Amino acid sequence: MSVFEKIRRPISDRELERRWSALRELMAKEGLDAVMAQGNNMHLGGYVRWLTDIPAEYNYHMTVLFPAQGRMTLVRSSASPVPEWALRGVEKIAAAPFAPTLQYTADLEAGLAVDWLREQGAKRVGFIGAASFHTAFVLKLKKALPETEWVDVTDAFDLLKALKSEEEMSLIRETARIHDLAWAALPAIAKPGMYEYQLRAELLHLLTDLGSEEHLMFMGTAEKGKPCGMSTFQYANRRIQEGDYGVVLMEVSGPGGYYCESARNFCFGEPYPELSKAWDVAVEAQQLTADLLTPGRPAKEIVARYNAFVSERGYCQEGRLYGHSQGYDLVERPACMARHEFGEEDMSIYAGMNISLHPYFIDAVQTVYINDNYQVTEQGAVKLHCTAPRIIII
Repeated sequence: MSVFEKIRRPISDRELERRWSALRELMAKEGLDAVMAQGNNMHLGGYVRWLTDIPAEYNYHMTVLFPAQGRMTLVRSSASPVPEWALRGVEKIAAAPFAPTLQYTADLEAGLAVDWLREQGAKRVGFIGAASFHTAFVLKLKKALPETEWVDVTDAFDLLKALKSEEEMSLIRETARIHDLAWAALPAIAKPGMYEYQLRAELLHLLTDLGSEEHLMFMGTAEKGKPCGMSTFQYANRRIQEGDYGVVLMEVSGPGGYYCESARNFCFGEPYPELSKAWDVAVEAQQLTADLLTPGRPAKEIVARYNAFVSERGYCQEGRLYGHSQGYDLVERPACMARHEFGEEDMSIYAGMNISLHPYFIDAVQTVYINDNYQVTEQGAVKLHCTAPRIIII
């Protein structure tokens, strides 16, 4: 079979060629003989898929070896094969039976990359997504190739990856549409007497039928006047009662593997006053920050403005991610992250980015979460989700 028969929504050859060309321009600028990227999952393994349209998955590491000239080589575990028809721009797969839980096999994995680098005669090699490489792999490379100069080109590459082509944006808009369809169906799915895990399962089934490739979902429910939080599947054994309220966060990729994320509160009956008041502030805060998504604005400024706004109104500030770019990765740069003593985001907002913004309030009497994606244009931000910014009444 061909890639276009077997894969539900493959990226086009033209789009892959665009990416490879952009990377080679970066390599020429940096004087690199080769670059390397590594991943081991679909949620945060986008460096690998951006280069190959093949996802890293199941926690087996996949390494892309990209030369200045010629086609790529992939280093993969022999337990996780890739069919021949799925390989585009790939000369060969170098495989060995390695796994992250088998410490002694790290030398097998890294040895394949060492052999390739020696064959290439690579003297100056770039890491793409340095934080994604595992320690044993990098230590082996540096010990085996002491004369090689290693360069971290992640910052420059992250900007290439964050600026979406029209083909990529069309897939992102399709992901947002899938989210909207699930929100429209929520009142027909959620019922008192269900367990939270059952509601989660029903929504994931629907999202899969609609074309989602990968899905993370967090949710929580509670009686009125108490915080419901947002928990993972392990903590979803609460039975939903009449009069409860809750939050659902869908972090779902669509056809082609592109992520959006969206969240809404829902309520069985009318929401209680404290919840309604907090929701209105969250909606206002989201719009305030969406208006700040203009080309050239530092991303770190957005979270600072958000925190000042919600603090003045008596709600909790965001100490983690308030917003961020998305694409093949659930979380991409730039990140609207509060400053930390050990580092902060230095990337600005550009036209062509897909940015998620998510106000989150939690206190003694409620949990509020609203989340939507925005396409950044030269004129400002355009919301991609059509679901109204209202609490969903069931």
